[in-house]
Amino acid sequence: MMTMKTSLITSRDEKGRHTVNLFAAAYDNAKLTEEEAQLLNERGGEFQEDALAVVRKYSSGVFRDTGELTIQIPALPRPTLAELQKDWSYIKSIERDTSPTEALTLKLATVLREKENPIGGTEYELRLKPKHGILLGFQHRQWLKEHQSEFPKLMALLGKIYIDFPGLVVVRARGSRVYPYLDDDGERWDGRWDWIDNGFDSFGRVASK
Repeated sequence: MMTMKTSLITSRDEKGRHTVNLFAAAYDNAKLTEEEAQLLNERGGEFQEDALAVVRKYSSGVFRDTGELTIQIPALPRPTLAELQKDWSYIKSIERDTSPTEALTLKLATVLREKENPIGGTEYELRLKPKHGILLGFQHRQWLKEHQSEFPKLMALLGKIYIDFPGLVVVRARGSRVYPYLDDDGERWDGRWDWIDNGFDSFGRVASK
C-alpha cells in the first residue's frame, strides 16, 4: 500500500507567504524607531524563539483531552426526530447529528487555549467543526445520565463542571439552535439543552471519543 506523504509548508509557499505578510503588517504597525529596530535585530535569537512559540500556538488545534475521565459506553443508535419530540415538543428539526454510534471510550475535552475564557458561540462552533466525527451526542448523554452512579470519578466532578454533547444540534420552533448537555441538579447529573450562542467557558467540557 502506498503511503501518502504530508507536504511541509515553508515561508516560500503561498500559505507561508501569507503568514509572512501578517508579520510584515504587525511590524509596520509597531512603528519602530531606528534604535528600536536595531535592538530587535540584535535580539534575533530570542525573537526567533518567541516567534516559533507563536507559530506553534496558532497553528495547532485547541481541542484537547483534559485527562479527567474515561468511561466505556456501548454502541448506541442516534435518536430520531420523533423520539426527541416525545419529550421536547419544541424541537422542530435536527440540524446535524454526527455523533458516533459504535462502542467507544468517552473522554472530556476543552476547546480553550491556556488562560482563555470564555469564547462566544460562533468561535465555539468553529473550534468544534474539525472534530464533528468524534463529538458525542444525545444518546451518550442519556446513557451517562442513567448510569452515572456507576462512575465515582464522574460523580466527583458534579458541581465543578458541565459536559456538552454537541454531536447533535437541533433547531427549536422559534429558530434557536441547541445541543444536549449535562449539568448538576443538586446530588445528580441532569440532562438539559443549551443554546449554541451561549458559547463555552472554563467550567465546560466537551464529551468526545
